[in-house]
Amino acid sequence: MAAKQFGTHRLSGTVGDVTYSHTKSGFKARQKSKVNMAERQSGQQFQAWRDHTSEFGVMTSEARTFRNAFTDLNWNIKNKSLIQQTVKLMNEIRKTDTTNLRGQRRASFGDLSMLVGFDFTGSGSIDNAINGGYSSAFNRLTGVTVATIQQMIPRQRLNVPANATHFMFTLGAAALNFETGEVSKVMASTQKLLIDDEVLAETVLTETLPTNSTDPVVIALKLEYFTEINGHFYPLMSNASINSTVIRVDQG
Repeated sequence: MAAKQFGTHRLSGTVGDVTYSHTKSGFKARQKSKVNMAERQSGQQFQAWRDHTSEFGVMTSEARTFRNAFTDLNWNIKNKSLIQQTVKLMNEIRKTDTTNLRGQRRASFGDLSMLVGFDFTGSGSIDNAINGGYSSAFNRLTGVTVATIQQMIPRQRLNVPANATHFMFTLGAAALNFETGEVSKVMASTQKLLIDDEVLAETVLTETLPTNSTDPVVIALKLEYFTEINGHFYPLMSNASINSTVIRVDQG
């Protein structure tokens, strides 16, 4: 395609091996690389590039396994940046793998405790939503998973969104096999709890994963709000009305 000129030195198209384009940030020129794919796949000078590409492919697969483990828990969360956020975090975890050589490092061999605090909504951690006040436990031998929310007065403890009359906690736990992509997951929820000024007793959520699992276990806690109208509960669907956060990781 012949290049078209827009004023002095402003071109659009290709001249020789240089491609000119107009972007939001201005006019740019890019020279076609003289390195072909065969050289990249075999040339010694591209070994670092091949190592990075290999690790990145595995890491994105591990990020997908992590997301898939909590699709049921997070069914009503709309976060367009979730893929980018999980890939970015898994990439940081990959760098903590001190076992494998370059080109073979995996997030699953890194420090998975870095997942703790990850917020699936992108709008705020559950720690801020309930001002702390919870704990968790996991027994690998029995598979028992527990989340405990301390006694509270809902209207005082919670950051209640407008129009909310009730709330609900859900425990989500998953054993993730990053090698195969297989996931064992469980969930447990409270009833719809009234937002009022009465003391709500300690709430305990418990579920059981497979016993003696050797896979990493990730536990998340979700808080969501509802409006009650004539006995029917309608969820507040905005991300600002939902918190879903990783609260515990047992790497095994």
